[in-house]
Amino acid sequence: MTETSINYAKALYGLSVPEEAICETEKIFENTPEIGKMLENPLVSLKEKEQVIERVFPQEMKNFLKVTCKYQKIDSIQEIIEAYDAYSREQKGILKAELLYVTRPAEEQENKMKEFLRSQFSAREVELTLTEDKSLVGGFVLRAGDREYDWSLIGRYKKLKQKLTPVSY
Repeated sequence: MTETSINYAKALYGLSVPEEAICETEKIFENTPEIGKMLENPLVSLKEKEQVIERVFPQEMKNFLKVTCKYQKIDSIQEIIEAYDAYSREQKGILKAELLYVTRPAEEQENKMKEFLRSQFSAREVELTLTEDKSLVGGFVLRAGDREYDWSLIGRYKKLKQKLTPVSY
């Protein structure tokens, strides 16, 4: 993510735009890529772009989108929205994490993992995405922030192999 996208995301967060309006805007760009192409096109006048924004997008997002068009940053709107989501979660103390597993954990185990992550990252809440991955052979891998906790059989095998392999200079 570029610094510019992060700055635009912080500005969007500061505007206190309802999340529904941001989600609706994201869906419009995803479902009608022609609108994004037209708004990015330097041959289309700013006035024409503003008219399209007025007709298509939620009221709360119109001024923000006009500014991104004016400064020719509309081509980064997807990245801006992703940065907004990350910044918004950070401000609310919500940690996004992923659990890769072979056997889905019981609810109690899942709650213990969330508690572990809350304590490690000083988060108020944890959004845990669960993904089945049979290639782990057994166990699980927990990813959050820039950390990975690998308690899988394949991960332990690789660590053991690394320890037993002699280092040659």
